[in-house]
Amino acid sequence: MNIISIPIPCGLRLVIARHAAQPRMLELAARLAALGSLRVLDGGNQFNPLPVARILRSLTLQLEPALAGIRISRAFTCYQALALLEQETLPNRPVLVLDLLSTFYDESVPLPEARRLLGFCLKHLRRLAAAAPVVVSARPPKPVCADRAPLLEDLRAACSLVFEEGDEAEVDSLPSKSNPHLAPSV
Repeated sequence: MNIISIPIPCGLRLVIARHAAQPRMLELAARLAALGSLRVLDGGNQFNPLPVARILRSLTLQLEPALAGIRISRAFTCYQALALLEQETLPNRPVLVLDLLSTFYDESVPLPEARRLLGFCLKHLRRLAAAAPVVVSARPPKPVCADRAPLLEDLRAACSLVFEEGDEAEVDSLPSKSNPHLAPSV
């Protein structure tokens, strides 16, 4: 079973995994960048260009143009995450949102305020997903901030497809491989 096959149709997809599935999201970024331009919104300081470049090097001889086609923005607060999504115009390219909830798990922002801001973010994500594929990664809250679990549930409810990582599974973004441990949840 392919988890996220390329090309990805329009729509909003969520990947829930430890570390917000960073290695597989970076692999997906490289595969998408090899096909054309890509927009990356990084909520948890997850984007590392080195592994992306390594994977791209194996996929294309046009490494520099492929890397130049990746537009990255980072958010360090949930307010910045919302501002980035508000500013994003309708894309003609895929959008990856890495570890979206990382900034929303900050306990200095009251939970009602975090949920309100996330609601606005979800509206923008749905708007973007109507024009291009959008893949969001998130991780469950740590036990010390378990009261933030409603944020993950709000995000899950907004997405058309949700993939969850099992204990030993990882999201598989390669169309030629399969991962029986990870299945879409409804």
